[in-house]
Amino acid sequence: MTKWQIGWRYAVLLITVTALWIYARIDGGNVASLLVYIMAGLTVYWTLFLIWPVTQAIATREVSNKMLIAGTDLPVSLRVRRKYPFLIGAVDVTEAVPDTLSEEPLDIRHPLRAHYRKVEHIDYLIPSIRRGLYQIPGCVLEIRDPFGLFMRKKLYPVETYLAVEPARLAVQLPHEDDRGDGGISPVSLDLRQSSFTVVGVREYVSGDRMNQIDWKSTAKRQGLMTKTFEREQERETTIVFNEGTVSDENFEKSISMLAAATDQLNKRHLNYRIHLVGHGVQSLSLPLEGAKLTHYLMTAQPSRTRSFIESWEYSSKALRLSGNVLFITPDLESNNEMWISKIRQEASVHVYTPERRTTG
Repeated sequence: MTKWQIGWRYAVLLITVTALWIYARIDGGNVASLLVYIMAGLTVYWTLFLIWPVTQAIATREVSNKMLIAGTDLPVSLRVRRKYPFLIGAVDVTEAVPDTLSEEPLDIRHPLRAHYRKVEHIDYLIPSIRRGLYQIPGCVLEIRDPFGLFMRKKLYPVETYLAVEPARLAVQLPHEDDRGDGGISPVSLDLRQSSFTVVGVREYVSGDRMNQIDWKSTAKRQGLMTKTFEREQERETTIVFNEGTVSDENFEKSISMLAAATDQLNKRHLNYRIHLVGHGVQSLSLPLEGAKLTHYLMTAQPSRTRSFIESWEYSSKALRLSGNVLFITPDLESNNEMWISKIRQEASVHVYTPERRTTG
């Protein structure tokens, strides 16, 4: 109820009391006098209701201190204690929760006892919370008089900040035994495997592995010859994430796959890079920029306005890829296939989409 609504209702009340008093003076009857006394008493009550601090209270809110994951239910405990007792009709507490926090419509409104004095506990669940950063600004206390003529409202700034991470969608990162499923990558290698280049041969020494024998040199020299290797630089691991153009279920699943992939790489204590392909290309170096990645996983939305290849080529620094490339995309478009064919000439590409989570 606005101040203007309270003002005109109170003005009508005063006009009514004045009219009854004039009528009682003219009529002089007991009934008219009784009506004047009743309305005068009610006017005094309503006046006190409007000036008394009936909305003064102490409110606190508690939420789970565990890591919040999208799709789960969030238990909340709200406590309200009234400061100054007064004769009132009804009390309602409404939580000012952002509509985007839950996948279901929220109308968190709870009635309290009209004459409560001690702490009132209100426990409720916010179902199916969504990924993101949120703020619950406070709760609204609404108090009505017993006759329902006036209502007073106050917002208590009980601020609560929520950081909801994406759910993890199981992905299988490439290992040595993987051989692909569609020919996109000829062979999948372990993410930490170092590659070796054959630089020559030497005579066989007891203990050398049989699979390291160079049979052509053995046949020429009439004696067992073993290959010699030079260890190359450890293979790089790069994640390329296609943000897409539509915020839908597939996009949320691809974010979950990105979170699961980074979790696995972090557990293996690997250094890797992430290229986020939106309108341009944003690159992160992990684990040094872990905080940026965490924030991105909670707040990312599709931002690509041009084709994937155009967005990729827009940033020249992202064109050098080698080692293992994990390509995560909401959907596999035709230009994605063109990009994969181009990149696979210098790197092993493993494709992950919501419908297809195997390496290839």
